[in-house]
Amino acid sequence: MLVALVALAVLCSRASPGFPLADVPKAVGRSIAKALGSRPERPARPRETGQPGASSFALSDIPRRYLDVYTEAASTCPALTWQVLAAIGKIESDHGRSSAPGVRSGVNRFGCCAGPMQFNIRNGSPSTWDTWGTGVVAQVYDPAHAIPAAARKLCADGLARPQQIRTDPCPNVVGSAALHTAIKRYNNACWYVHEVVTLAGRYTSTAPVLAPTPSKDPFVRALVHNKRITTTSSHGCDPAADLASGRLDLRVQSLLAVLAERHTIRLSCLRTGHSRFVKGTTRVSNHTVWRAVDIDVVDHQPVSKASPASRDLVVWLDGLQGPLRPSEIGSPFDIGRRPYFSDEGHQEHVHVGYGAEG
Repeated sequence: MLVALVALAVLCSRASPGFPLADVPKAVGRSIAKALGSRPERPARPRETGQPGASSFALSDIPRRYLDVYTEAASTCPALTWQVLAAIGKIESDHGRSSAPGVRSGVNRFGCCAGPMQFNIRNGSPSTWDTWGTGVVAQVYDPAHAIPAAARKLCADGLARPQQIRTDPCPNVVGSAALHTAIKRYNNACWYVHEVVTLAGRYTSTAPVLAPTPSKDPFVRALVHNKRITTTSSHGCDPAADLASGRLDLRVQSLLAVLAERHTIRLSCLRTGHSRFVKGTTRVSNHTVWRAVDIDVVDHQPVSKASPASRDLVVWLDGLQGPLRPSEIGSPFDIGRRPYFSDEGHQEHVHVGYGAEG
């Protein structure tokens, strides 16, 4: 299973974006959540004025119904902001707009999780939906029920009494130990914590539009200094500066962190130096908009058809689900199905790209 290799999973008895693990402690229950300070679910109240603290990006990206419920649900927990709930909702389901399995009906590709906040409804007993939601499966798809359940879980997992959380599970991510603990218990991966915290910042009106160059984000700096990730300018690109800038799509940043747990890789191109258009077309390349990475060396082997390490990486990518699943994978290997492709321009590197979010 994918998570057994790279810690992409969430605990199977906890909420998940589709990366389950088996045999973990059961959740503590709604009664404990109440004792920790998380109040019972209430219907969202309509608001006639602008959302406090919302950036223009938040107002344009989040459906009004969802924005109202995020705000109402967050108000039930002392240290939880609506921006954090909204960031989770964005990653899990694009605020309910995703067409992925399990968002509006059924379960995700791993056969466990459902709804706009991707609660586990199959593993348990009790499942995370039984514990934090209503226990009525049909209601997991309704944001009016799913979002408050996510708030209760985050609150019980650290945000009810943040001063009691002293060990930070993700020290390379901006934010408090309590926030990191709560989010990591939602999805057991620091790359996920980084995505949530960064998106929450973008949903906040005081957030900067662009990251500084080089970025001061500790997650980005950890990538830059990761000895399992190197760069080369031999192909006319400048991946070192691009990586350090912090402007890469969050999915690319997260993918690099995960890949470095499995392989040593050399980046040959990110954005700077790459052509604006896909070769032979007028289609804008994902490199141009910071959504792609090229890798020319895997485990000290140059990428080629003869490289077992390269093939292992390429095949492994197909197991990714949720926010890390690429929309395009180019390589020397003719896999014969989407999102894979192979042509003369991808015989000496692996290309991984992501489409526009939403």
